[in-house]
Amino acid sequence: MVRGPAALLGFLGAAFAYFLVAPSLPELAPRELSALAACGAGLIFVVGIVAGLAATADTRLALVPALAGAGLVVAALDSNGVAAAATPFEVALFGCVGIAFAVLLDAPALALALPLFVGAIDVVQAASGGSAGLFTLSTTSPGDVLVLELPDWGTGLAAARLSVADVVFLAAFAGYARRLGLRERAAEAAMLVGLLAAAGAEVLFDTDVPALALIAGGYLLTNVDRFGPLFSDRSEG
Repeated sequence: MVRGPAALLGFLGAAFAYFLVAPSLPELAPRELSALAACGAGLIFVVGIVAGLAATADTRLALVPALAGAGLVVAALDSNGVAAAATPFEVALFGCVGIAFAVLLDAPALALALPLFVGAIDVVQAASGGSAGLFTLSTTSPGDVLVLELPDWGTGLAAARLSVADVVFLAAFAGYARRLGLRERAAEAAMLVGLLAAAGAEVLFDTDVPALALIAGGYLLTNVDRFGPLFSDRSEG
């Protein structure tokens, strides 16, 4: 995973380059393979950016320049109508928001209760017929600030579209893992697997799977044995 400011900036640059050229990449056959490859590449960049940002959870002051810089770049790119190419910096912007939440409210009880609550709400919403999972292979909708596009290869469609909530909670859980000494890298990898599973279910089976619930589940399952000692250490302190 990405480590350090220099590595994060380099990874952001690589992500920006990929998102620029992805629509021009050749479509693979069969169609499902091409969609999965595009979803996978985009999601790896998303989680990699969040993983790099997690280091800013070590100090509150580090979030200020990161948040300001990402906001300025997003505003500049959106004003020039670059659509999905702005996604890496939108991930950085909303990732900073999620990490700021974890920094300001770093209570172990909330680090455990928040993913349980978010996951339950997402499952209930999906069961009641509400929107769930990722939006895959859909036409783009320029100007929607609540949706982050992952470009498809060679079709002009969005391979997947993430909500702002997906990115904010992904970053918040990564921030909690960093702040509280949980299995940070394992949690990030598990959350990536959850997003890939949601994308795969939609592409292969046309089935909406609650992505937020999978993100929360990946974070919890990789740290389920860490919360008990964490509460004990805090109570003793």
